[in-house]
Amino acid sequence: MKHQVIIPQFLGNEFVKNYIPRIVKIQKGDAITFINTDNEAHHLYFIRIDPDPTNIEALDEKLYLNSGEAKEIVFNHNYKRIDYVCKIHKGELNSIVIFTEDYKNMSNTQRLKYLRKRYNIKIPDLSIYIHGNR
Repeated sequence: MKHQVIIPQFLGNEFVKNYIPRIVKIQKGDAITFINTDNEAHHLYFIRIDPDPTNIEALDEKLYLNSGEAKEIVFNHNYKRIDYVCKIHKGELNSIVIFTEDYKNMSNTQRLKYLRKRYNIKIPDLSIYIHGNR
Protein backbone atom coordinates (compact mmCIF):
# COMPACT_ATOMS: atom_id res chain seq x y z
CA MET A 1 0.00 0.00 0.00
CA LYS A 2 1.15 3.54 -0.70
CA HIS A 3 1.00 6.42 1.76
CA GLN A 4 1.78 10.12 1.45
CA VAL A 5 3.37 12.62 3.77
CA ILE A 6 3.02 16.30 2.90
CA ILE A 7 5.65 18.79 4.03
CA PRO A 8 3.54 21.96 4.19
CA GLN A 9 4.73 25.47 3.61
CA PHE A 10 5.76 26.73 7.03
CA LEU A 11 5.66 30.33 8.19
CA GLY A 12 8.74 31.65 9.95
CA ASN A 13 6.89 32.41 13.19
CA GLU A 14 5.30 28.96 13.56
CA PHE A 15 6.55 27.05 16.56
CA VAL A 16 5.00 23.65 15.77
CA LYS A 17 6.13 22.34 12.43
CA ASN A 18 4.68 18.90 11.81
CA TYR A 19 4.18 17.15 8.54
CA ILE A 20 0.79 15.88 7.44
CA PRO A 21 0.07 13.38 8.85
CA ARG A 22 2.37 13.61 11.86
CA ILE A 23 2.14 9.85 12.45
CA VAL A 24 1.94 7.44 9.51
CA LYS A 25 0.65 3.92 10.24
CA ILE A 26 1.90 1.41 7.68
CA GLN A 27 2.32 -2.31 7.16
CA LYS A 28 5.83 -3.67 6.73
CA GLY A 29 6.79 -3.29 3.06
CA ASP A 30 4.54 -0.28 2.39
CA ALA A 31 5.81 2.77 0.50
CA ILE A 32 5.58 6.36 1.66
CA THR A 33 5.80 9.25 -0.80
CA PHE A 34 7.14 12.43 0.78
CA ILE A 35 5.95 15.59 -0.98
CA ASN A 36 7.67 18.90 -0.23
CA THR A 37 5.27 21.82 -0.78
CA ASP A 38 7.44 24.16 1.31
CA ASN A 39 9.64 26.84 -0.28
CA GLU A 40 12.69 25.38 1.45
CA ALA A 41 14.59 22.10 1.10
CA HIS A 42 14.21 19.42 3.77
CA HIS A 43 16.78 16.72 4.64
CA LEU A 44 15.05 13.85 6.44
CA TYR A 45 16.96 11.41 8.63
CA PHE A 46 15.23 8.25 9.81
CA ILE A 47 15.90 6.88 13.30
CA ARG A 48 14.87 3.53 14.73
CA ILE A 49 13.14 4.04 18.08
CA ASP A 50 13.23 1.29 20.69
CA PRO A 51 12.29 1.06 24.38
CA ASP A 52 15.94 0.15 25.03
CA PRO A 53 17.95 3.35 24.40
CA THR A 54 20.99 1.30 23.35
CA ASN A 55 18.98 0.03 20.35
CA ILE A 56 18.11 3.50 19.01
CA GLU A 57 20.04 4.06 15.80
CA ALA A 58 20.13 6.23 12.70
CA LEU A 59 19.13 4.22 9.62
CA ASP A 60 20.82 4.30 6.23
CA GLU A 61 17.74 5.90 4.67
CA LYS A 62 18.01 9.63 4.13
CA LEU A 63 15.78 11.77 1.97
CA TYR A 64 16.75 15.08 0.43
CA LEU A 65 13.78 17.01 -0.92
CA ASN A 66 14.04 20.34 -2.66
CA SER A 67 10.99 22.60 -2.88
CA GLY A 68 8.33 20.96 -5.06
CA GLU A 69 9.97 17.50 -5.09
CA ALA A 70 8.33 14.18 -4.24
CA LYS A 71 10.25 11.00 -3.44
CA GLU A 72 9.20 7.53 -2.28
CA ILE A 73 10.76 5.14 0.23
CA VAL A 74 9.68 1.55 0.94
CA PHE A 75 9.90 0.63 4.61
CA ASN A 76 10.59 -3.09 4.78
CA HIS A 77 11.86 -3.11 8.36
CA ASN A 78 10.86 -5.28 11.29
CA TYR A 79 11.10 -2.20 13.51
CA LYS A 80 7.89 -1.12 15.15
CA ARG A 81 8.64 2.60 15.13
CA ILE A 82 10.80 4.91 13.08
CA ASP A 83 10.95 8.63 13.76
CA TYR A 84 12.28 11.09 11.26
CA VAL A 85 13.66 14.55 11.71
CA CYS A 86 14.77 17.27 9.31
CA LYS A 87 18.48 17.99 9.68
CA ILE A 88 17.95 21.63 8.65
CA HIS A 89 14.80 22.28 10.70
CA LYS A 90 15.29 20.51 14.06
CA GLY A 91 11.73 21.07 15.32
CA GLU A 92 10.24 18.90 12.58
CA LEU A 93 9.87 15.50 14.24
CA ASN A 94 7.40 12.94 12.90
CA SER A 95 6.80 9.18 13.26
CA ILE A 96 6.16 6.04 11.28
CA VAL A 97 4.50 3.12 13.06
CA ILE A 98 5.09 -0.21 11.32
CA PHE A 99 2.52 -2.91 11.95
CA THR A 100 3.98 -6.37 11.49
CA GLU A 101 0.51 -7.83 12.06
CA ASP A 102 -2.22 -7.17 9.51
CA TYR A 103 -3.63 -3.83 10.66
CA LYS A 104 -6.93 -4.38 8.84
CA ASN A 105 -7.65 -7.56 10.82
CA MET A 106 -6.99 -5.99 14.23
CA SER A 107 -9.79 -4.67 16.44
CA ASN A 108 -9.72 -1.02 17.50
CA THR A 109 -8.70 -2.14 20.99
CA GLN A 110 -5.78 -4.15 19.59
CA ARG A 111 -4.69 -1.18 17.46
CA LEU A 112 -4.81 1.19 20.44
CA LYS A 113 -2.82 -1.22 22.65
CA TYR A 114 -0.24 -1.60 19.88
CA LEU A 115 0.09 2.16 19.44
CA ARG A 116 0.27 2.75 23.19
CA LYS A 117 3.21 0.37 23.45
CA ARG A 118 4.94 2.21 20.61
CA TYR A 119 4.55 5.65 22.18
CA ASN A 120 5.12 4.85 25.86
CA ILE A 121 8.83 5.44 25.34
CA LYS A 122 11.09 8.15 26.70
CA ILE A 123 12.90 9.59 23.68
CA PRO A 124 16.34 11.17 23.94
CA ASP A 125 17.47 14.17 21.90
CA LEU A 126 17.52 12.74 18.36
CA SER A 127 19.86 15.37 16.92
CA ILE A 128 22.85 13.42 18.30
CA TYR A 129 22.10 10.71 15.72
CA ILE A 130 22.34 13.02 12.72
CA HIS A 131 25.42 14.97 13.78
CA GLY A 132 27.59 11.91 14.37
CA ASN A 133 27.95 12.63 18.08
CA ARG A 134 26.99 9.13 19.09
